[in-house]
Amino acid sequence: MALSGPSPWPVFGKRQEESTTDGLPAAYRYYEAPGNRAVGNPADDIPAFLRTELSVGALADMLKHLWFAGAERPATPLHFHVAMGREIAIVDRMDLHLLWSNRGRLFVKPIPRFLLDPDFCRSNLQCPDGCACGNPPGDMCRAMARKVALGFLYTYACLISSESDFHIASETRLLPRKEDGSLIEWEVWKTVVRELLRMHDRDPGVVHPRFLRAELRLSRINTIHRFTRFPPFHLYVRSWNNYSSLFHDNLAWIATAAVFMALVLTAMQVGLATEQLQGNATFQQASYGFTVFAILGPLCAFGLVALGALFNLVNDLPLLIRGERNRTAREIRARGSPSVP
Repeated sequence: MALSGPSPWPVFGKRQEESTTDGLPAAYRYYEAPGNRAVGNPADDIPAFLRTELSVGALADMLKHLWFAGAERPATPLHFHVAMGREIAIVDRMDLHLLWSNRGRLFVKPIPRFLLDPDFCRSNLQCPDGCACGNPPGDMCRAMARKVALGFLYTYACLISSESDFHIASETRLLPRKEDGSLIEWEVWKTVVRELLRMHDRDPGVVHPRFLRAELRLSRINTIHRFTRFPPFHLYVRSWNNYSSLFHDNLAWIATAAVFMALVLTAMQVGLATEQLQGNATFQQASYGFTVFAILGPLCAFGLVALGALFNLVNDLPLLIRGERNRTAREIRARGSPSVP
């Protein structure tokens, strides 16, 4: 059924001024084919742009497993994240919004200006008349994009609930600026938040299920991605940017496990020297099993790390080769072009 009601999109108070720009970004990135990224003009095809901009990516396939990555609760206010020592990292991807890493980094997507333009949202995020909003949705159905947009804005209603949060968001450029470069006023933002909360209270179903669990732990999202996708070496987000850091991060926990196993083996060795355990068949079997595990475990773990590095290298090779070919072609064209006196 098409979305209906007296207010198809939140009315964020009165328009302060008529917009003289489209509020869209200068360009956006999308995939022409798997592994082949392209840059497009959002004004050329607004529906295609919104499908990319308002996509939660692989998180849509993990919804029933997200309990492992975060509790079902509203987003924590920004000032509390800062008090906990988390660094706010700007990322312009909806599928990374409110993911946090073990290194104290919280990924936050800034609010695009067009999402605070009611006229734009009514025109582009409201299903047309006659839309059945079926499953799967039709080409003209915008219900899912609308749910993602409202869920995203709802997280901001929770993130920025006090003036302290508002000042942090303004300093980190999380809130869009006006066309003259000035900041949104606190009174205007309060109107936005209260309208979003009223809409959510009337119908919690307007929010995409991903945003019911606000902050998600990135390491656990990577774990879910490993066990729900094939091959298991492909992470949701890489926490390393070169192969030396890949080995460094993984060998650290292998070394920690090896130290623990060494302590257990030492204790077993002492136990075998006592009269009480020397003739204990159960303890002998346990010592034998753990000794074999202590030998093979680190070797297998290191083998998996090496296999993962090899898998990523094979995946990266086509991109590296394509980049080298493009660079060579540019050099040939540069040498063949006549010099300008």
